Amino acid sequence: MTQVFIVGFGKFGKLALPGVQRLWKKARIWIIDRDPRAFETGRPPAGIGVLADGPQFLSTYQQFLRDEDWIIPSLPIHLAWKWLDLNLKPIAYPKAVIPPVELGSGLPYAQPFGKGLMVSYATFLCPDNCPAPLRFCTKTKEKRSAPLWKHLEDRKNPHGGLAVIESRQIAPGIGGFPFGELRRVLSLAQKTRPPLFLATACRCHGVIHGLTW
Repeated sequence: MTQVFIVGFGKFGKLALPGVQRLWKKARIWIIDRDPRAFETGRPPAGIGVLADGPQFLSTYQQFLRDEDWIIPSLPIHLAWKWLDLNLKPIAYPKAVIPPVELGSGLPYAQPFGKGLMVSYATFLCPDNCPAPLRFCTKTKEKRSAPLWKHLEDRKNPHGGLAVIESRQIAPGIGGFPFGELRRVLSLAQKTRPPLFLATACRCHGVIHGLTW
């Protein structure tokens, strides 16, 4: 049975749930949030509710996850980067390194955000239910030669390695990726000379963080 993990059950996690239920009608759905207020009714409306830190939960119980199980990040941190940090700790001493601004050069929007870099094809607030067409922007109708994840994947980075996880749209405004992507990035990190910069990006928006060890 396929498992789907909605990590974070605030505004976007609650928006993601109906789309997950429609797409994976027979899947086991896990809803994870560290804040008890996320489960105001005592349990989620569907699925298995877990009161826990999402990246830590996925790290601790990863032996029970298959590559084809899905992760729906719906929390205000870069889940893949945090998971990678947790899984490098047994073999290294990872620490955050701020991504070079050059990784966002040429994009309409590239701004430092905490220890990361937010990048986007848009300079405006997109609607929550944007269908994210492949070749053009829903709002401006501007054409695009490549989705943002591909644009980043093809970019040369003289400051270290760059791994990109494609966030695939499962419903308007909601994206995720198979758990196997996290294992792929960990394997890459184990073979790469640090620093390693990690981006999670959909067709329009992305976030980049870095680790060195």
